[in-house]
Amino acid sequence: MISGEGQKADADGYQRRPGPQPLGGAGTGEGLRRLAGIVVLAVTLGALPCSSSLPAPQSHDNAGKPPAAAIDINRAAADDFQQLPGIGPRLAKEIVAYRNKHGPFRRVEDLMVIKGIGYKKWKKIRPYVRVGER
Repeated sequence: MISGEGQKADADGYQRRPGPQPLGGAGTGEGLRRLAGIVVLAVTLGALPCSSSLPAPQSHDNAGKPPAAAIDINRAAADDFQQLPGIGPRLAKEIVAYRNKHGPFRRVEDLMVIKGIGYKKWKKIRPYVRVGER
């Protein structure tokens, strides 16, 4: 095609042919990143089998029973917080550290000021936490 018919120019004026293009270009690594993304997506969706020696990811969500009685968030230790659904060791320590720095919680809703506890997580743990004696 001498006249350039059917070809499109990119931002740099380079002429490209229509249709599939080879991955990558000019050593940027873009092609490898695209290919890696495609492979990860295929493995995630189960379209590509993956035999990996890596262990299955561990969930910090407590699959066991939540506490039988609601825990007082102003007296609970980090271990007590870890019994709550969705609270792992890091977040449990953050709750205790926040309480130590800012003083006791006034309401259960005050837990939502801690990074990592949004409305959804708070709603899950709400039945198992309290402030003060019951």
